[in-house]
Amino acid sequence: MTSVEVRLPEAVSRSFEKISCNQTLEQLEQLLLKDHHSVCQKLASDLKPVGEDWLGFVLDLKQIWQQNDYVVVRSQPVTDGNAALLLSLAFNSRFKAYRGEKVLKHFKVSPWTNGLSQTLKEGHFHTDICTSETPPRITVIQCRVADPSLGKGILRVARLKPVLEELKRRGANDTLNFLLNDKCELVDDPAGGAYRGLMINGDTIRYHPETLRAAYRRKGLLRHSLEQHIATIHDVALMNSHPINLQSGDTLLVSNVRALHYRSECSVRFLEFPRNYEAREIYVLHLLDEPLWTI
Repeated sequence: MTSVEVRLPEAVSRSFEKISCNQTLEQLEQLLLKDHHSVCQKLASDLKPVGEDWLGFVLDLKQIWQQNDYVVVRSQPVTDGNAALLLSLAFNSRFKAYRGEKVLKHFKVSPWTNGLSQTLKEGHFHTDICTSETPPRITVIQCRVADPSLGKGILRVARLKPVLEELKRRGANDTLNFLLNDKCELVDDPAGGAYRGLMINGDTIRYHPETLRAAYRRKGLLRHSLEQHIATIHDVALMNSHPINLQSGDTLLVSNVRALHYRSECSVRFLEFPRNYEAREIYVLHLLDEPLWTI
């Protein structure tokens, strides 16, 4: 396996911290949505004193991304999410907005919810926002607080091509047809979105077990064959992925169209039952375009 990790140079990290001190998260989000080009120019100017370090980092980022469709950045500073936004500028891609002028989402897992982004339960191999007419091309996940238990809250990435190759090798033709040829329906009830069509179109996939299950529930269909497909895909994706342990400040950037990503079961450490507890916290944002490398 080729290396999928790159370390953010300390000089760049310090520059990120200085930049973050001059702007609130809300200010930076609004600027990115209104004038992305100007923010990139301002970042280039602010990073000029550490230009060689930044250039070398972006070159490493580009090489790893082109080989793997994902990359793990170590030693990111945590500054209320600003660092995740600044790091993402290396991809030179537009940011997806939600709820008006917000870019960054902050999630803390909870023992008191079954919400997909905050539950302690094991997640699914999936792509994000898959019912959108045009799903974002890149998902960015920065760890704010690591899971309090060793071996919990572990991420994985399974690239589409090896998953399809393994399904073919196993002779899992029904599941291959399900992904490649069947017109499926995906339904996101909380967001009110829906998509009908092929889950894989060329080298692009949109897939989430819960959106498939929601569509089956709406139609009153039996889910036995669907659950078999989901289980097969999970098993193959697990086989074709490696554990990724993010510590505070680390960031995973992953293709949202050429790979599936996953999070394992999480835990909490109660400081005072029932509301005061330590748990995994992350920042999440999405980029609309493929990386537009400037080098």
